[in-house]
Amino acid sequence: MDDGEAVPAVRRADEEQALIERCRAGETECFRPLVHRYQRVVFSVALRMLGSRADAEDVAQQAFVDAFAALDRFRGEGRDNAFSSWILRIVVNRAKDILKSKKRTEESLDVEVASDQAMFAHDPTNPETTLRQGQQRELLERALLRVPPKYREVLVLKDVEDLSYEEIRTILRLPITTLKIRVVRARAMMRAELEAPKTCNKT
Repeated sequence: MDDGEAVPAVRRADEEQALIERCRAGETECFRPLVHRYQRVVFSVALRMLGSRADAEDVAQQAFVDAFAALDRFRGEGRDNAFSSWILRIVVNRAKDILKSKKRTEESLDVEVASDQAMFAHDPTNPETTLRQGQQRELLERALLRVPPKYREVLVLKDVEDLSYEEIRTILRLPITTLKIRVVRARAMMRAELEAPKTCNKT
């Protein structure tokens, strides 16, 4: 430790912009580090939006294809999280296109969530509690898929991926006030979904 005088590491935004510039110059292999860096979050967001592993894999793959094809239009301008926000905007939009094209509703979505790939908590668990937590995750995932897509997307980005409201604003292109309202409503919807089975069991 140098009392705050340590040489700063290369900013992620600058590193990513350099990779993109090299891709634009014809070094296409420079796109691979960006895929490796963001493939988890891209797949995670797609899976929670769609509930289908197969659809999520398709959307994630196509999102990177779309991003690569549109690199000439990417304008990071040195902003933090510029590329991650851009790729997640592509993912969310493609996921919503899938939902519309298949005319899915929150009630008819099929859950194909693998417990090791879809969990609200990313921390390793104690072996004794794995089964119980796995069951809880399944309940959470099912409830999430019953939340309407416009609320689901903000809940996934805020509560699952822990993004800031500024990042979510960049991804969804909505005012922060609107996003905060939607998060509050989405959390209320989740609570209602989680409590619904208990109510049904009493009748």
